[in-house]
Amino acid sequence: MQKELLSEEKNVKRYLVKFDKNDITKAEDQIVRELNQRYTFHGFRKGKVPKNVMKIKFGEDFVEMVREILIEKVEEEFKDAKVLFGPYIESFALDNEIAEVEVLIHEHPEVISTKFEELKVEVPTEKEVVEKFVEDRIKELLEENPILEEKEEPAEIGDLVKVKYTVLNEEGKELFKDKESEYVLYEEDKRPMVTDLIGKKKGDYVEINREFEDKKYLYQITVEGVYKRIVPELTDEIAKTLDAEVNSVLELKEKLSKEGAESFRAWKDDYIKNYILAELHKYVEVDVSEETIDDFVEKTLERVKQSGKYDEEVEKYGGEEEYINELKEQALKSVKEMTIINKIAEENNLKVEEKELSESIHSFAHMYRIPHDKAREIIYSNAEILGNLMWDILSKKVAEHISKNVEIIEVENFEEKQNEENKEEN
Repeated sequence: MQKELLSEEKNVKRYLVKFDKNDITKAEDQIVRELNQRYTFHGFRKGKVPKNVMKIKFGEDFVEMVREILIEKVEEEFKDAKVLFGPYIESFALDNEIAEVEVLIHEHPEVISTKFEELKVEVPTEKEVVEKFVEDRIKELLEENPILEEKEEPAEIGDLVKVKYTVLNEEGKELFKDKESEYVLYEEDKRPMVTDLIGKKKGDYVEINREFEDKKYLYQITVEGVYKRIVPELTDEIAKTLDAEVNSVLELKEKLSKEGAESFRAWKDDYIKNYILAELHKYVEVDVSEETIDDFVEKTLERVKQSGKYDEEVEKYGGEEEYINELKEQALKSVKEMTIINKIAEENNLKVEEKELSESIHSFAHMYRIPHDKAREIIYSNAEILGNLMWDILSKKVAEHISKNVEIIEVENFEEKQNEENKEEN
């Protein structure tokens, strides 16, 4: 196999790959071996059918199999190149003596400049975040541990209602009998089991018809008690009931402050990396071919049209021209990100380690509530999922590397400032 560069325009290259008679013969012999292993032919011993017979029997299919093997060799040839998109086969010619393949690839463009030293990341002060964390956590703990005061009046929003219920199926068979439960009547909770209890008193009877997966069920509910939830004032005695490890309000706040500080540091580290990745393209200049941008846009349009959302996207951006311009901006942003992340990773020997991949698989399993082994099987059997996972890990490592040269600025009233900036952007 020989490879010859036909043309080069910035990061776009076209090659002519030539296969001689020996290369074609090897491909044909490989096909004959595979076909002899898979098929038995009348009049021949298994595995002993000669090549000329195979060519006659399979005709154009045999030629197509040769073509596929040669294209695989072409793709393998460019596998380790710095390819952004491709390789794309633009033409293929084959006869008995020679095969010629024209190949198009989009390499990562040249990085002209980076200005990461100008990148600034604003974060909230630890003191502000921890104080808010302690305040919110104490409020949650008190809400979760109210004083219950039984009442005779009808249940209203904020009350706790204890019930006993029986569930019958469509045939009247009891699936559950006298099952006990309790519900806090929150205004945002629109479940029938909650909304139908509003206005009910102790001893009242309620029937609710529910349908799950096209099957109907009848809930027969008896109200066992209605309780007013009184959120207590935080005192030393209450603090002891909220956390058995503390003896005073001061100790509870100190413990929560430590939890908040640990949580903040983990959040801050992740936030900085995500912010850097989101802003990365603004601080990188690349010498990219228009053909690369057009290729990205074309592929995106194909996917959008296949999904049936093209008209929706055009309307969203106010017209076809505006939508195409938006796609071009997205293309340039993506090209910059992919190029600089790969460049920095290569220059600094940043790689995805097996331990890091295992940790990500563990997180994947936890997110989807499946066993680790099952998650690993799913990921390793799907090249796209595995590739996305590894890219996410590598991107975060590059962001961490960049963060060493980035100015981190602590600001007061961080959340308010973020909300104001979001309003201005919108």
